[in-house]
Amino acid sequence: MNFRCLLYALIYCICTLCIISNILAQSPGGISPRIIIEIGENVNITCRMNLKVFDGKNSSSLYFTTDDPNQAAVNTNIAIINETTIVYMLRNAREQFTSYTCKSGEHAIASTDVIVGTKPTAVKDFGCQAFDFTYMTCQFTIPQNMVPTTYNLKYITQNANYILNCVKLVKEGDRGTCNFTLDDGSYKPNFEFYNFRLTSNNTLGVITQNFTINHKEIVKPAISNFRVEDISTNSCALKWEMERYSSYRLNRLQMEVSLQSPHFERTKTYTCLRCNNHEAFNLLIDELPYPYYAYNISLRIKMRMPAATWSDAYSKVFRTLPIAPEVPPTVDVSSFYLNATHLRLFWYPMAEYHRNGSDFYYIVKLAKEQGVAVNQPALHRTVPTVALPWNSAHSYDFSLWSSNDMGVSLRSSRIYVPALPKHYDNRTPLGIRNVYHSANSTYTLFWNAPEDPLGIENYTVFWCQPKSVVSNECHNIIGFTQLDKSTRNFTIQQSQPLVLAVAANYADYYTGMHWAKCTADVLNDLEKLEPKMVWRNATTITVRWSFVNVCASLIKGYTISYCQTKSAKELKCLGKHTHLNVDKSENKYDIAQLQPNSSYKIEMFMYSDLQAGPRSDELLLQTEEGAPTPPINLTFAHITSQSVSLAWQSPEKANGHIRYYIITYNGEAHKVWCKNIGGPHCFARNKRGERYGIEHLSYTLQNLSSFTNYTICINAFTVAASKPSNCVNITTLVGVPTSPTATKFVETKHDVVLHWQEPEVPSGRVDYYEVIVETKLNDDSIVRYISRINRGMQCTISKPNCNNDNAKYAISVRSVNIAYANETDTQLEQFGKQNNNLDHYVTAGSYELACAEATSMPTSGAHTEYRSVEANAFNSICIAMVKTDSKLWIIIFCIIMGTSFVFICGLLVYRRCHAMASIHCKIPDPLADMVNRADDKQREYEKSIQTNNYESENRRLLASISNDSNSAYSGRRASDTTKTSYCDSNITDYLVSNVSDYCVQDPLTLNNTQSLRGVPETGYVTMSTLLNVAEQSRESNVLPNTEIVDGYVQPSALATTTNASEKPFMISFAADDGYVHPTNRQSFNGMNVNNANYVTAMR
Repeated sequence: MNFRCLLYALIYCICTLCIISNILAQSPGGISPRIIIEIGENVNITCRMNLKVFDGKNSSSLYFTTDDPNQAAVNTNIAIINETTIVYMLRNAREQFTSYTCKSGEHAIASTDVIVGTKPTAVKDFGCQAFDFTYMTCQFTIPQNMVPTTYNLKYITQNANYILNCVKLVKEGDRGTCNFTLDDGSYKPNFEFYNFRLTSNNTLGVITQNFTINHKEIVKPAISNFRVEDISTNSCALKWEMERYSSYRLNRLQMEVSLQSPHFERTKTYTCLRCNNHEAFNLLIDELPYPYYAYNISLRIKMRMPAATWSDAYSKVFRTLPIAPEVPPTVDVSSFYLNATHLRLFWYPMAEYHRNGSDFYYIVKLAKEQGVAVNQPALHRTVPTVALPWNSAHSYDFSLWSSNDMGVSLRSSRIYVPALPKHYDNRTPLGIRNVYHSANSTYTLFWNAPEDPLGIENYTVFWCQPKSVVSNECHNIIGFTQLDKSTRNFTIQQSQPLVLAVAANYADYYTGMHWAKCTADVLNDLEKLEPKMVWRNATTITVRWSFVNVCASLIKGYTISYCQTKSAKELKCLGKHTHLNVDKSENKYDIAQLQPNSSYKIEMFMYSDLQAGPRSDELLLQTEEGAPTPPINLTFAHITSQSVSLAWQSPEKANGHIRYYIITYNGEAHKVWCKNIGGPHCFARNKRGERYGIEHLSYTLQNLSSFTNYTICINAFTVAASKPSNCVNITTLVGVPTSPTATKFVETKHDVVLHWQEPEVPSGRVDYYEVIVETKLNDDSIVRYISRINRGMQCTISKPNCNNDNAKYAISVRSVNIAYANETDTQLEQFGKQNNNLDHYVTAGSYELACAEATSMPTSGAHTEYRSVEANAFNSICIAMVKTDSKLWIIIFCIIMGTSFVFICGLLVYRRCHAMASIHCKIPDPLADMVNRADDKQREYEKSIQTNNYESENRRLLASISNDSNSAYSGRRASDTTKTSYCDSNITDYLVSNVSDYCVQDPLTLNNTQSLRGVPETGYVTMSTLLNVAEQSRESNVLPNTEIVDGYVQPSALATTTNASEKPFMISFAADDGYVHPTNRQSFNGMNVNNANYVTAMR
């Protein structure tokens, strides 16, 4: 029974291998599965092709492409393993998530993803927030990482009775959020501390962090039904409810009330010392300063703990109750203006927060005239000014009140207007003038003392925005201030136009306002301006002007005229004049779009509606030097391993004196002065100051790194750098590498293992390393055995026997770059000729002093090898002769005995099966006749089959249907015994330790070659009937709807159609044979990256 099961299992394995081999024979090939590595690691990506699918092509047609826009095609670090396989060696990988696709021509074979990232990093901002003891939310920022990382959050309460996992951990963008609620039982509101454990896990590693959260400090209280009631003129009551007040009762509450308004702000904290045991709260807010005023009041609460969390602010807007105004209008003793027939009263407008109600207005009443009380109706005004009839011989006494719909202010203000004295003009301030300073947007009012200064107590200065061109009328709002009697000027900063007035206040008399007047007439001549330059750069000149004797209302605008001149000494314009119109409100202007390093002549004048003013004197100015135009036609020639020769043409416009050029390459800048540049003048000037034309310049850029890609641009520099010229891309030639670094060795009983690291300056690809074992006798070199290492940086050498005391052995290592015909630097010829007559190149197993890792390095075509200086690593390696180990004979004896045991067991099993097969079945006599008749029918059927042979048109049997390569016609008859193989039996071990891993024998080649016949030269065969009906009806999983013409599968049928929306898949390697099988196709959608079938790192 056991033998039968073993036999069935063997048959099943053979059938499975046959099916897999048949599928692989029709697959286009495969690629390494998804790769996940750390930053800076190395990995190999292998691509294999099916030669039957790509008829006539081999691995030389394979190449890699990526979805990285900066590196669409992979051109370096690619090695051809054999005729079906190539390997891309990704070295010192940077952080990325890149898809690599292996192609042959325009056909894609397979794709794989390379993910380069880091192990999980620590979360730095983990925090939690509880909301009114109903639920808790914990959040943290997910560290950036290309490698997919999962997070697991659990918490342990203080008494360790609960260990709960977060089942609702949600990732939104770069934030991780977990909610703990009362509904699912994950939130425990009665615990004071939570101990959280956050585990971050990805393919590269795991990290665990612990966080302790004080539950009471993170609870944010919540209130409901917040309202403002019991409002009065200066107080109100805040009322709200708390449904879960019982949870806060133990720690008590602290409340913060904030009042905000345009003219008032206050924040006050209240402590709930005797809070009600129920859920309703009532807080009295008093000492509100303004009646009938809109306040924005907000409330927030927290538990009485220093680090407790405030609740959200609950805000309401309310208005206090109105009352009658409490203060009258603010006035000055000289708040009036007199003209021939009228007087105008002014007062400071009442602030909104003092109006105390709606329907606010001012009450103006004449109380006394000439000292006698009068009974005139009061005037109601909504603006802070009023005009009244006036008699200069009378004195007037006015009273002013504030009023609203609730009543009139109890107090009033008084403005007394005295009768004009006989010598009124002697008490009036003189020389009143207003000057505007545009540099700092200030107005300065100047005045002189009156002719009669005796008795002056102080001055009052008034200002306001002008209502119109009439300068002595204000536009509603007025401001004033009193100054000492010795003051003669007042300055105020204001960006908008202002008019200012001054009044002299005597002990027995008030002059009222005297405005700065405009004395110019519209018929008067306009003033001649004197513009001055205040600022300039390469393309702009700023001029400013001012005037004293011209009223601003008279001017309509300004005109600026300028032109370019040949030099600062020649005033003749080179072209047409340019005219600019400037608004009358301006007193400076930026003349833009000028040529750098050029001379200009500027004139200007003012104009009104009737005439133009006189032109100013000519102003000669020159712009600053500017950045030149870019250099043109940058080219390169004669590239070496450390330099390149550049040539370019100077800028079309220098815009100044070019001092030097700046050559930029790969983030570095090299300043080149004109004296170092090959060219006739480098934009020098001749005696007349004229520049030469465009020049051809050249320069050799030195000290470049070997075998490096450079993007080179050039800028010209005057006082600023120009834009870069056209850029050129070059690659310097292969150079001489430096010696390997960090050489060290590990010495064992029989071996010496040498390690080293890459050279600091590779200057090329560092194609391989040479380990040199130098044999010396009496300090004289006898021979040097050199091993070439192309994979890894390690050499294992067996210690030689030391039969001669004078024999010594020294080990050194050097780096080697291979420069092919187009990479050879002629200046490094001496480095490419380092052959030594004592050198003898060896490979592993060819000599006892060869490295175990040594391989041969075949190179094709002309090339030059640049070797670094040898780095000495070890001296005097040898061991004494030892006897043969007795354990070896024991191992040989065990192998012989085991082989004999297996052979005997197999023989016994065979005899047992043969005996079972010899058992005959005895049939009863009545049934014997029936059996004999059935046997006769079977023999007749077999005889008829033998007469119906399947033949070709030449009367030959069809040799093979599944292996077209055995019968393809290419000008000569193919061998009947040809056997297809995917790899050359003579290939050397290159970049892999076992070439057979990359070789696949043709699974469809027949072993019995004696029955094969070549396909006739007609190129096709015919069949009288189907060879195998069951086989023809089987549905193919590889090439559906394959079109067959003349018995052959057409090339177009090999291109399998794929759905564009199909998600990318990866193929993993089988564990037993190392080959890619179609059954290994797996989708990454929702796939666990920890699957063991994926390759996480290939070194």
